[in-house]
Order: sequence, then structure tokens, then C-alpha cells
Amino acid sequence: MLKKSLAASVAVLGMAGMALPAHAEVSIMYADWLSSLVEPGIADFEAATGETVNAIKLPGEGYVERVALDLAAGTAADVIQLDSFVVSELASAGYLMPLGEMGSGWDQYQHYMPALLDVVAYDGEVYALPTDTDVRMLWYDKSVFEAAGIEMPWEPQSWDDVLETARTIKAETGIDNAFLLPAGTKQGEAATMQGFYMALLGADTPEDDRNRLRNWAEGKWIGDSPAIRRTLELYHDVYAEDELATASINYATDIGAAVREAMANDQIGILASGSWEFTCLWDCNGGPALPSADERNALIGWTPWPGSGLPDTKATTNISGGWAIGVNENAQDPELAFQLLTTIFDAGNFGDWTVENRRMAVRTDIAESEAYASDPYLAEATQLAADTTGRDTYPGYQVVSALVQQMTADILDGVSVEDAISEYHASLVDEFGEENVITYE
Repeated sequence: MLKKSLAASVAVLGMAGMALPAHAEVSIMYADWLSSLVEPGIADFEAATGETVNAIKLPGEGYVERVALDLAAGTAADVIQLDSFVVSELASAGYLMPLGEMGSGWDQYQHYMPALLDVVAYDGEVYALPTDTDVRMLWYDKSVFEAAGIEMPWEPQSWDDVLETARTIKAETGIDNAFLLPAGTKQGEAATMQGFYMALLGADTPEDDRNRLRNWAEGKWIGDSPAIRRTLELYHDVYAEDELATASINYATDIGAAVREAMANDQIGILASGSWEFTCLWDCNGGPALPSADERNALIGWTPWPGSGLPDTKATTNISGGWAIGVNENAQDPELAFQLLTTIFDAGNFGDWTVENRRMAVRTDIAESEAYASDPYLAEATQLAADTTGRDTYPGYQVVSALVQQMTADILDGVSVEDAISEYHASLVDEFGEENVITYE
């Protein structure tokens, strides 16, 4: 059984009453799970400058929405943690400060991998520095697999292999969540990234973006396609046809805590998630209760997401995202804010955090360090990044992602695949205009 730290189940703090005091010289807003990177950087910055940082730590639940609201209201901090998928929209709205000019004068800027800076760029300008990137895979509970008589290491070659394994788990163990595929609006971006898009990429050929949400050559959102239909049919198989997972876990008050508690109690067989789980299944900040890597490997395993198995589709799929930290366009003192940013990302603090928390490196100096390269998990998981892609981070993506989440929620609610896609297509047309929506036969 997975032994889970109580730190992962700390009650969510309220978000009211956190207005910034007028006297603050420099302020930063970040999610609680990033404390182990941000807070040592704050301490180093205060020691070096004599300035006091107004640190605003918020719960991870609803964090992205809170940042967008504060930026729109003009009450956001000077330095802000961001999910990389929102950078293009926030930058296009004029909320973020471009970092290229100041970054060129920082002696560590050149170590960032260009492809990962592209993820946090808009219209040719970089607007944030990535904290990490990630890959996605299928995690599995070895105790559950042993109880179900499933051979390990598990290496499924198609969706059918995954479904057949989940059916065996359900039949042999009776657990409710044999294959937890994130779904529904409460799951937010996890439903889009960990579930829907990972399946979508393996549902049809990559040619002409037939396995994506956006056709980039034509500049249109894809409102209907065989890939979208096959992906929703997978959700239908999991939640309706075979009942391999429960809808209720996708609507838990704190989904992350609920999922990790279920894993700890051997109540999930297969979990569609990401590379962070090698730490986060116990404690995202790597607390003292974190078991050793050998102990964790004895409890859980992972395997790449297989493609659907249909002709001309990818054998395995991956999509990468990650978090970043940027500077508010309206920061009181932009140079001081940038200094706080670079202190957090100084090689010592940032490198230690990357390795200790088993995060995938975004800088060559860290990726090439002995501590990173000698870590077996990081070395193996990083190999998945050789064939990965990113989200369709174009203004409007947040709307599309929300509509994707609604499609999966519709499946949870018993809506047919046909009706869910019909509503999705209609919503895209309403939002972007018929001329900006394409259909694949």
C-alpha cells in the first residue's frame, strides 16, 4: 500500500482578504505547492537587497482563475506564478511584461532550452521563465496489479490493452476506479491534458493536425473529427459502457487529495497523470515523509500512454506543459521584480529544487549536471520528452479547453458521444465564428 504523507491532505485555505498593502516594495503570488522553490529564493533576495517581499501563497485549487481575475482587476502581485498555457492570452491582453531585454543581461538566461521558452512566448517575445516541464504517462499501483494477477512491468500497446487490463482489475479486485481517466469541469486542465489530449494524439494520424484541437495551417479550431469522436468513445467505454471508473471522484472537493488518498489505499489501478506523480503521490514539496526512490518504485510503476492501435496512428503519445513565473506589466518596480525572479531561478536554488523534487529540467546547465543525469527516474522519464508536443497555446485556447472539459463532463452525465460533439461544435462556432471552425470527415 502506498504510504501517503498527511501534508498532501492539508485543508484548503480561504482566498479572501488578501489585498496587497500599499507599502509593498515587491510582491509575489504563488501556489502553495511551489513553496520549496519560491521561499528560499525570497530569503536569498531579502538578504541580498534588504528589501521585504510581500509573499502571497494561495491554494492550488482555483489558482489559475484567481491570477487571471487579479490581473484583470489590477490587484495582482508584481511577480506571478503562471500555468504556461495561459501565458499567450495574458500577454496578448497586456498583463505581462516581456522579459527579453532584461533577460539578455542575466548571465543564466542562455541556459534555458529554446523550445521551452517558446511555450511561454507570444508574438516573438518571452513573457515568463519556466519552472519545469513535464511528460504524461499511465501510473499503476503494483499491489493492485499483483492482486489482479497482471504481469509487470506492464507495457500496453493499445487502448484495448489498457481497457482489458482495467476490466481484469475490476473483475479480480472489485475496486471502483480500475482506470481513472480525468474527466469533467472540476478536473479543469487535468481533464484536457492528462486525459483527453493524451488520447486524442493517438486517435488519428498526425497529418494535417487530424489528432489535435487546432489546425495550425488553416488557423482554425477543429469542431468535429474522427479523433475527437474516438477519444470520447474511449471516455464512454471507461465511464458508461464498462464502468471502469466513477464519475464522483472527478467532483471531489479536493480532487488531488482524493486521488492520492485512493492510490494510497489501493483503490485505483491505473491513473492517467504526469511525471510529477513520482513525488506528488506523497508530497509535491518533497517533505520529510517522502519515501526513498527505491521504496516508491516498489509501490508504483509507470508506462507510456499507448496510441489507439489504429493504422497510421502514433505508437505512444505525449504532451508537455509546465508552470512558469512572470512579471506583472504594472509592477511597481520592474527591475526589482526581475531581480526577485532571477534570484528564485539562480542555478543553486533552482537546480537543487529540480533534482530534489524530481522535476524535468528546463535548462541545459541543470539537465547536464551530475545530480540530474545520475537520477534513474529523471533519466528515464526525460526520454519521453524526445517525442512530445505542446498544447495549442493560441489566444482562445482557454475557452476551447473548457469546452473539452464540458464534453467529458457530458459523458460522465450519460450524454451520448454524438450529442456531446454536436454541442462542442456549436459552442466553438458561437465563440469563434463558423469561418474559424473546421470539420474533418
